[in-house]
Amino acid sequence: MSKTTLFSGLTLSLILGLFSSSPITAQEIYIDNNCKQNQQLNEFDKFTIFYKSEFKTKGQTYWFYSGRYQDGTTIVCISQPGFKQAKPLNIQQIQSGYIDKIDKDPRNKTAFLVTVREGNGSYVPMFQYRLNLSTPSKPALTKLRTWTSGQ
Repeated sequence: MSKTTLFSGLTLSLILGLFSSSPITAQEIYIDNNCKQNQQLNEFDKFTIFYKSEFKTKGQTYWFYSGRYQDGTTIVCISQPGFKQAKPLNIQQIQSGYIDKIDKDPRNKTAFLVTVREGNGSYVPMFQYRLNLSTPSKPALTKLRTWTSGQ
């Protein structure tokens, strides 16, 4: 009797991958506390990027992005494409909080709507800001509204 090979190694590993208990995800991007990309950081030194958007102003292209630390705190950054000249934005109201959400402002291509919590629990103050980066060296922050989480 001859034996027939039912699956090639590649096909078999693909089929086994479908039933694997570990999720298949895209590569996460890590940054340090100076907003520079570094995939070699240990878990205590890295922020994982959760938001990144490209925008143009005054003929230049920029990246606006934010990373989350393991305790939920965040860092908000700006750079040129490829993480060139990366730096944290010097805006205390959004650098010191827990960012829930970032969206592009539909009315302004160089502005972002940033929702910040002032704590990691229930019933904490929440703020929504408009961050205008039309002049990246002088970001402008405007508070749009305030409420308490859980209400």
